[in-house]
Amino acid sequence: MNHFVLAVALTGWAAVSALGQQCPQSSAAAPDYGSVVRTLEGRLVFHDGIRRWFELRLDQAQCGQRSIELVPENSPQLQALRGCRVRSTGFVGFSPTGYYSLPVSQMLGEIEPIGKCDLKAPFPVYSDAKPDKAISAYRVEMHFDLEPGDHPILVRVLSSGKELRPWQAYASYLLTGGFVLYGNCGEGFVVDRVYGTRQAHPSHFSDPRTPDDMAMFEPPERPTASGAKDLHLGYTCVREK
Repeated sequence: MNHFVLAVALTGWAAVSALGQQCPQSSAAAPDYGSVVRTLEGRLVFHDGIRRWFELRLDQAQCGQRSIELVPENSPQLQALRGCRVRSTGFVGFSPTGYYSLPVSQMLGEIEPIGKCDLKAPFPVYSDAKPDKAISAYRVEMHFDLEPGDHPILVRVLSSGKELRPWQAYASYLLTGGFVLYGNCGEGFVVDRVYGTRQAHPSHFSDPRTPDDMAMFEPPERPTASGAKDLHLGYTCVREK
């Protein structure tokens, strides 16, 4: 195996291997369980949508599926191999939560390219980015496109008319499996005001200007009858006292 191979810990899947079948099984009388390790081939497609996820578009249908989701999404190897034909090995099972985009997923053990592959740059990492100490307040603007297709959540951070970059130093968000969107401020800041398209029900998770608070939105998963296809959401952040 070459340096493209991804070794991912499979400890969490060890229990299902003893019960493993060639495909995931579901029964009303017993818990769902995953398959034995399977090797799959297909094209690796990255979906930069409201959720970021990787699809293995299979060369041939497997377990009744034409596509299977590959996890974990934050794998640098998956990021580098996006767009390439690949061979992946790992446990295949039913996707356990609403955080997944396809009903069946594979927990990777190994992955390698098939044939020619132009490697892509891994996604930027902003874990060390911190807010500018000179900034005392700012607002976070989020655009949420509900039309079909891949539409990432677009985020801008502004203070006194100036755009602050990278925005990941000042804001972060989490989309739950139940399609609730939470927005957070950067280190040392707390949420002050929450606003936006009314169909998204902008509100506070807790008391404003407290460390436990987050901006909270409940955007519909599909455009509503009232025509809410473009949601413009926002919240303001101030220095924590």
